[in-house]
Amino acid sequence: MDGTISPNRVGEMIDDRPDENIFRVDRNIYLDKDIFDAELRTIFEADWVFLCHESQVKNPGDYFAAHLGRQPVFVHRQEDGSLKGFLNACSHRAAIITPLQRGNAKTLTCRFHGWTYKCDGACIRVKDEETGYGPDFDRSVFDLTQIGAIGSYRGFVFGSLKADVAPLEEFLGESRAFIDFVADQSAAGLEVLPGAQKYVIGGNWKMSTENAVDGYHTSTVHRIFASTVKQREAREGYEGMMKTETGRLSKKNVRNGCYDLGQGHMVIWAERDPLSTSPLSEAEERLERDHPAGKVDWMLRRGRNLIVFPSLMINDFAATQIRTFRPISADETEVTIYCLAPSDESREARYARLRKFEDFFMASGMATSDDVVALEATHDGSRGRVARWGEFHRGQGTMEHGPDEFAKAGGFNPETSNSSWDHETLYYSFYRRWRDRISGS
Repeated sequence: MDGTISPNRVGEMIDDRPDENIFRVDRNIYLDKDIFDAELRTIFEADWVFLCHESQVKNPGDYFAAHLGRQPVFVHRQEDGSLKGFLNACSHRAAIITPLQRGNAKTLTCRFHGWTYKCDGACIRVKDEETGYGPDFDRSVFDLTQIGAIGSYRGFVFGSLKADVAPLEEFLGESRAFIDFVADQSAAGLEVLPGAQKYVIGGNWKMSTENAVDGYHTSTVHRIFASTVKQREAREGYEGMMKTETGRLSKKNVRNGCYDLGQGHMVIWAERDPLSTSPLSEAEERLERDHPAGKVDWMLRRGRNLIVFPSLMINDFAATQIRTFRPISADETEVTIYCLAPSDESREARYARLRKFEDFFMASGMATSDDVVALEATHDGSRGRVARWGEFHRGQGTMEHGPDEFAKAGGFNPETSNSSWDHETLYYSFYRRWRDRISGS
């Protein structure tokens, strides 16, 4: 068994007829436990998946624990500055080896039986070795198990349980341009700010990835957020970067769009309105000096939500954030969010960035809770199996193959472009890649 699902069965669940302007998915893909198991085996445990940002493992000995599918893993910064990835399981009886999700340790000692490992994974101590195993015991047989592949692009660290994966840059494809738009905001580099938030959504992980690049819901789901901050900011004390950029939520004339970047990656964007609310606006002069005008427009003047297949979101609207969607079951998704920032931004920009992050993106804020309710309602509604299909054909009439003028100016080459973030054509390569992975095509 290779963990795949019959191509015929998968083919019946994605109704992809471009010549007839039809693209829809069987809602059972969000519910079926066999489908979920196949996703874990053929996607999350067989291809590149985001693990952490390099600023989270900055110094020798720094480690960060994560998951590849169901399997616990961790990234460890080596003495020579390189990165290694290991299964997060003691070679003796499989106890989790890292004491915390994130920390620093030149050696790791299992809390169960006391076996000890160096930073490079070498087993260097077995408790009571001589009395338990005899003089011919070879500790090196029990070195920690390395994952198949680990790589970093512009500070974003990915891993794979399997070694025979495409080179990371090839996997990322056109999404690299949008990672560059974030990474190039500061020559001093980016850093994940202290703290994180985790919460669980009672819904399938694919719905969360869909929602991350769904501009169509914003004026409905987030209308209370927009009206609340408008009233709040009518009071004194909310000027410049402290104001909330609400143009994309409340105005019909703010230019926006979406791209299917190919290989399952997708992005939505909207012009910042007003630009002065962005913490990055303080760097406008430097960015214009250091980068081409077309790139600066994308870095500074357009907010963006990027999905890197299958489950990484890089959001650069009000505040820059990393968000991951970890599949727990067909019916549950663990979401983790981190705030990302230029390491050299001013105190004022940092303060504004954190307040915006709290406002919108944290589960205790004024917007994410609305998304959670909408996603859980959609997941529950998918159980209405008499109505089989979820429709994804909105915007087919304005879809362009290849880059539009804005993509050309930004130097990237999407599979398709569309003139509104309300449109759904960006999902097509996501579900085509999903189909191909779980069917083994």
